[in-house]
Amino acid sequence: LAVLYAFLRDVRAALIAFSAIPLSLLAAIAVLDHMGLTLNTMTLGGFAVALGVLVDDAIIGIENIMRRLRENARLEAPRARLEIVREASLEVRGPVIYATAVVVAVFLPELFTTSVQGRFVGPLALAFIFAVVASLVVAMTATPALCALLLRHHDERPEAQWLQRLKSWQRWSVGRVGRHFKLSMLVLVGLVIAALGALPFLGGAFMPDFREGHFVVQMTSSITGTSLEQMLALGKRVSAEVLALPYVKSIEQQVGRAELSEDTWGPHRSEFHVELKPDAKVNQEAAQEEIRSILERYPGVQTEVVTFLGDRISESLSGETAQVAIKVYGDDLDGLDATGARVAAALASVPGIVDLQFKRQSGTPTIAIQLVPQALAATGLKAQDVLDTVETAYAGARVGQAFHGTRTVDVDVLLPESWRHQPAQLARLMIASPLGPVPLAQVARIDVTQDRYSIQHDGGQRVVTVTFNTGGGSLQRIVQAAQRTIAASVKLPQGVYLDYTGAAAAEQQTRNELVLYSALAMGLILIILFVSFRWRVNSWLVLANLPFSLIGSVLAIAVTGVGISLGAVVGLVTVFGVSARNAILQLAHYEHLVEVEGAAWNAELVLRGANERLIPILMTAAVTALGLAPLAFGLSRPGQEIEGPMAVTVLGGLVSSTLLNLGVLPALAAHYVARPS
Repeated sequence: LAVLYAFLRDVRAALIAFSAIPLSLLAAIAVLDHMGLTLNTMTLGGFAVALGVLVDDAIIGIENIMRRLRENARLEAPRARLEIVREASLEVRGPVIYATAVVVAVFLPELFTTSVQGRFVGPLALAFIFAVVASLVVAMTATPALCALLLRHHDERPEAQWLQRLKSWQRWSVGRVGRHFKLSMLVLVGLVIAALGALPFLGGAFMPDFREGHFVVQMTSSITGTSLEQMLALGKRVSAEVLALPYVKSIEQQVGRAELSEDTWGPHRSEFHVELKPDAKVNQEAAQEEIRSILERYPGVQTEVVTFLGDRISESLSGETAQVAIKVYGDDLDGLDATGARVAAALASVPGIVDLQFKRQSGTPTIAIQLVPQALAATGLKAQDVLDTVETAYAGARVGQAFHGTRTVDVDVLLPESWRHQPAQLARLMIASPLGPVPLAQVARIDVTQDRYSIQHDGGQRVVTVTFNTGGGSLQRIVQAAQRTIAASVKLPQGVYLDYTGAAAAEQQTRNELVLYSALAMGLILIILFVSFRWRVNSWLVLANLPFSLIGSVLAIAVTGVGISLGAVVGLVTVFGVSARNAILQLAHYEHLVEVEGAAWNAELVLRGANERLIPILMTAAVTALGLAPLAFGLSRPGQEIEGPMAVTVLGGLVSSTLLNLGVLPALAAHYVARPS
């Protein structure tokens, strides 16, 4: 409210403009509630981004109404106030409607992405779209009505000195750019090229690690027969070391699975939940590394440390808890195991890879009985006779019933448990033959071997899996390095192939979808621009102005080190939308001055139109910045992993796009819109 008053210099006008914010947000919240969406971090972020647009919609109408009321008051025969308010409101509705349509089109690609990453920003885009559409309705209905009721004084108040100085600076800047137009354009184009060239080197994880203050530790014994007691004892030692860390509040261990659980692992696998202290002064990445260093001291187990939400996201993408899963498909089980082992060995040398695991369990101890046909023939036995006896020895066979009073007890025959685990005792098992009892060792070879604990299938094909997480840095770059290393050092047997799944594949899918839908949205924006402008060159000027806004965003990303994350991408989209909106309204104002008010198109008109749009542009930037500042300053707080980078990117882009809309766009219009008819 203070910002609005500082610019408008009228308490009633400031209150009317401010009222557009709660009215628009309440309408948007009602629509979200009807759709079953809640107020959460992402929807609130969408509202924060939209604040500047909500105010700008109201300001444009209020300023025009105030100007028309002042002009009407100076007439000898003033017209009716309501008529003036209605006409003044309708004069600016066309450009605002088209500008709103462009901003909505900019955010549409985020609604159509189907990946998990894209689903995170969908509520933000919906909240933004509903808010700006509601703002348009409020600006066309409530704002004119409030102006008719409250704006009773028509005296033009002198502008504040700081606003006069800003307008003088703007006139100087536009003139300076106009006098050195080619040099200015070369400098700006060079900055845009530099910003585009810097994008691949800014790094960052597209889907950031969420600072939840909670870790999930997976620990799997390499021996599938590991007992529940042994895993509990191992977990007790691990828990003691992790609890000794000063920032850990609690740790719990789950071994095996419940009878009705969806998980399928046995007691050789444990899952720990580590809760950090709420006031812990520790970097999450550093805490993960310290826990990993503890786990590395325990041989014979494979481990990984992930966040709870990261664990769930990865499981939904690949069925594994790690960020990246390399699935090795084929028919030969031994060949799959050998290939998986070579892949894991090759990945061990790739920088940035942590929690590397080859999901192959050691064999389960097995007693193998191989019948000897010649011995069976010599004793007159059939193979089925021997197999039935062995089955009875191990599984048991019901041979009768015993009676204890009125209670009936079944009688089963089987070998004692101690015999069932001793091959030597099994060899002495007697088989009834036509020639008399024969020991099993006489008709079969008995060996102790190992068999597979489980055989995994995916889509009906046998598969083994190698998984890993990334210890910071760009996920895509690390996965690309892993692919190059595997291609260079691992020769795949015939019939064996690899499939890279997980966060990296989903991230690439998100990028591809955003590129596709952004191209379609750009086509829609072009149609809107060509429909909205009478001077066709203005449509191209709007598009030419958009890349310049990238300069401030890239600089902000580089300075803060947030990287090209999902939040930064949303921030870039937001900056493009705000910049396009300001450019449309600026150029539409020039058309209005020439075609409606009959002003002559010349250098003075360019400066006049730029000055008249100064206050709305600055207020849009100021209100948006105030809404996003808490998110930007809370960049390291939990819950700001997506919105923090978004806020930083928007704030940086607002600086460059605002300066360019104020100083460069008018010069572009003066240069290219020579003599509009």
